[in-house]
This record gives sequence, structure tokens and C-alpha cells, in this order.
Amino acid sequence: MKILVVDDNKDICMLIESILLADGYDVESCCNPAEYKEKLTKSIPELIITDMLMSGFDGRTLTKDVKKNEATADVKVMLMSAHPDAGRICEEIGADDFLAKPFEIDDLVDKVQNLLAKNPELKAK
Repeated sequence: MKILVVDDNKDICMLIESILLADGYDVESCCNPAEYKEKLTKSIPELIITDMLMSGFDGRTLTKDVKKNEATADVKVMLMSAHPDAGRICEEIGADDFLAKPFEIDDLVDKVQNLLAKNPELKAK
């Protein structure tokens, strides 16, 4: 299962990638959020995990771009944030799930499993 992690913090990218790789997922990181579109032209993931607020870039914009593009509209997006209104904001912009920072490893893995299980096309693969 292809997962793309987009965060401007390289340590967060490496942490999430390591956790999900250990759980058997196919994961790639993008530590320069401005380059996520380039990654999508090469391979469309089944799930994008991204920070809501990044320096010079906004995960809310990424979510809206992914959801309005016909080629990526079915990609699940999970936003992460420590912002107190993040859960509400995620619902408003159409994110598929939200992970509060700091997060527990089990919460991350559970949310990833649930999001990928909700996609009927993935079950057929």
C-alpha cells in the first residue's frame, strides 16, 4: 500500500516512515512540501499523511488541491496538527482523518489501517 508522508520536519517524516515500514506499508516521504505535486506525477498514493501547518506551505491547501483534482480525488488525506481547532478545520476542508500531535504510534497505525480499509478498491487488490 503506497503512502506519502509530507512534512517540513525531516525527523517527523523519518519517524512516520519507519513506523509504517515496520508495519509492512510501502511508504515514501517528502520533506519539502512544495515538491509533493512532483511526487504525485510519478505515482499516486492511496494515502497522504501531512502536517496541517508547515513553514512556507499549508497542509490545508494540499488537501484541497488533492481532493479537487480528478486524478487524485480518491486519495485519502490525513492531516496532523497540535493546533486546538485542527479537528474542526480538517472536517471543513474535506480531510479524511485527523491525527493530533503529539501522537501515539498505535493511534497512527490504527488510523492508517482504518483509512485504507475504507477504500473498497484497495480490498480488491
